[in-house]
Amino acid sequence: MNNKEILKQTIDFHKASFENCFSMMLMIQGQAEKLLKTFIDRTPGISEESKNVMQQWSSTYKKGIDDLKKAMDDGYAKFEAFIDNNATVMFQDQTEKMFNSYVNQVNWIPPDLKKTIEEFTVTYKKGCEDFKKYVDENVWRMEKFTPDTKKPVTKKRK
Repeated sequence: MNNKEILKQTIDFHKASFENCFSMMLMIQGQAEKLLKTFIDRTPGISEESKNVMQQWSSTYKKGIDDLKKAMDDGYAKFEAFIDNNATVMFQDQTEKMFNSYVNQVNWIPPDLKKTIEEFTVTYKKGCEDFKKYVDENVWRMEKFTPDTKKPVTKKRK
């Protein structure tokens, strides 16, 4: 499994977690709204103006929730498009080219600092390769935690 697939599965897992939390939040908000409406309807002395203010507050809250959901969905869609277009590889290559051009073009860097930067770069690349090797060797552990959206979740009864 390559890094792109791991990243995609991680995003899918995060998206599913967000969807679950969001739907739970909506359910709790709906119950709280019903409770508030019952309280308002059964409490004498609350004016129509106060009821209208509370209704307006509820509408504003719902609009905010809808805007949040839309923003999160748009963000996930953009991130998935970014991953699908191999932009991560391009971004990494561009960053390395910019860094190398900076190091090679700057004549005022003292030779010992330039050597230290080059050693740091070699160490960084080795660390990245070691991490990639570790991830490739242990990716099977992550596969157990990815949600399978094709199977419905059922509770087992004892």
